[in-house]
Amino acid sequence: MTDHDQTPSAPKQERTLDMRWLLRMGAIVILVGAFAAFALQNSETVEVEFLWWSFETARIILLIGSAVVGIAVWELGGFVLRRRRREG
Repeated sequence: MTDHDQTPSAPKQERTLDMRWLLRMGAIVILVGAFAAFALQNSETVEVEFLWWSFETARIILLIGSAVVGIAVWELGGFVLRRRRREG
């Protein structure tokens, strides 16, 4: 084999990784911008009543809290399912 036949594929792979990184960073910038606009548009105070609790909070705090709880429940469910599959 000649040196020409052994052309490394690393530069092409590096370009692909660089492109993925740029796309991820671009997506993160867009999501952060959308979140900032969302937060600014939903900053008014709302009253929340749940069982015997009643309090006022900014709507964005309520929405973020709900999303975090939803994600936590989703991840916990996935964790339980993965653990059951591994054990059984």
